[in-house]
Order: sequence, then C-alpha cells, then structure tokens
Amino acid sequence: MAAHFRILVVEDHNDSREMLEEFLTEEGFTVETAVNGLQALERLRLAPRPDLVLLDLMMPVMTGWDLMARVAEEPTLWGLPVIVVSGAGSTRPVPHNVLTSIPKPLDLHLLMDTISRLQDLQDAPAPALAVAAAGR
Repeated sequence: MAAHFRILVVEDHNDSREMLEEFLTEEGFTVETAVNGLQALERLRLAPRPDLVLLDLMMPVMTGWDLMARVAEEPTLWGLPVIVVSGAGSTRPVPHNVLTSIPKPLDLHLLMDTISRLQDLQDAPAPALAVAAAGR
C-alpha cells in the first residue's frame, strides 16, 4: 500500500528534507518536497493531491501556520491530513486537519507508526478518520 500513498514533505532545511525524502522513499512511499509553504500550496493545488503532508512550521516565504490558514480557505483542500514535524512549540490553536505533532529531532519510528495508523484509518469507513482527528 505504501507505493500508492503520496506524501508531501514541507521543510526548509535541506538536510532534514532530503533525509525524510530518502527515508520515506526507501519505505515505499511516493514523496514530493517543498521548501516553504508557498511552494507547498502551489503543489497542493495540482492533481493528484498527496495523501499526507509532513509540515515544518517555521519557514521563510510562507510559514507552516500560514499554509494551514490558506488550506482552510480553499474548499478543495479541506480534509487534507497534516502531521506537524517541528522543533517550534506553540500555544496557537491547532487546525482541525492536523492529526498530530511530532517534535524535532525526529523519531523515525514514531513517524512510521503515525503514518501506518493514518493508512489504517484511510482504509476504514469514513467516520473513523473524523473520530481519530477529533481525538488527537
């Protein structure tokens, strides 16, 4: 199933972005990358839409927070699952489409467990994903 699961990695640090791309590709996922929120937004507007976005929050040009606000304004992007991967802590309200947040430095085992749970939920009947997102 991983080969048909598309992940967009949005990360401004080259080493982190390349490491995630290589790791996830080796795990069998189809991976695309963006270096900031604006580049990610442009990619999200194209088909096929990714199944998951791994999103850093603190980036130049457009932050992860700004990207999530823009996604919320575009009905065609509603429901897009996001995992925040960031070293930046925040007290801001978390948008509804953020499934979870994984702190940096990134634990790859935790990331894979989280992605596997998302894949299981996407294979489940529709209400399961909504319940899981609500219970983050």
